[in-house]
Amino acid sequence: MKTLKTAVLLALALTVGGNAYAQVVETTTYDDGRVYTGQRNGRGKIEGQGMMTWPNGDRYEGQWKKGNQEGEGTYTWANGLVYQGQWSKNTIKGHGIFRFPNGNIMEGEWNGMGNGTGYLQWSDGTRYEGGFINGAPQGQGTKTWPNGDRYEGNFVQGHMTGQGTLTSKSGMSYTGNWLNDQFEGHGKYVSADGTVMEGNFHAGKFQN
Repeated sequence: MKTLKTAVLLALALTVGGNAYAQVVETTTYDDGRVYTGQRNGRGKIEGQGMMTWPNGDRYEGQWKKGNQEGEGTYTWANGLVYQGQWSKNTIKGHGIFRFPNGNIMEGEWNGMGNGTGYLQWSDGTRYEGGFINGAPQGQGTKTWPNGDRYEGNFVQGHMTGQGTLTSKSGMSYTGNWLNDQFEGHGKYVSADGTVMEGNFHAGKFQN
C-alpha cells in the first residue's frame, strides 16, 4: 500500500459468530491524492464503513468490501451529480437514485452508470418511465408532460424514435412512426375536432 501518511484513529475488537477480529478506523492519504477515512479489517484491507475523496473533488461515502465500493453508498461528483444506492465491485448495481444539479431525479434498477429500468422526473414536472442506456431513455417507455400530453412507444438516445402514440388532453392523437421527436413515416393523426389524416409524414408534416 502506497501512502504519504496514515493516522490510526481507533481499533475495535468485534465478535461475529463467535470469532473475534480487529476492525480499524483510520485516515490514509495516498500518493495519487486520494484520501480514505474509515474502517479496515484485521488484515488492513478497506472494509466496512468509510469515505474516499479524490483530487478532482469526487467523493464516495458508504460500505466497502475487500477494497471495493460494495453495498449501500453515496457517490458525489465534483459537478454536483449525486448517486445514492447499491454498488458491487466499484460499479453501480441494484436500486438507486441519481440527483442532478438542475433538480432532475432518476430512480430505478441499474447495471452500470444509468443503464437499467426506472423513471426520470424533470424539474418542470415532465416524467419518463421505461428503459435507459447511459442515462438516456432507450427502448419502450412512457413520457408524460405537465399539460397532460402523453407518449407511449419507442425511444432512441432520449428521443421519440420508432413506433409510438402521442395523445393530448385536448383530444388530439398521433399513432405511427417517429424520428427524433417528430412524425416521420407512416402514421395516423386525429385532430381535436376529429379531422383525420393518415399516410406519410415528414419532419412532423403530413405529405399526402
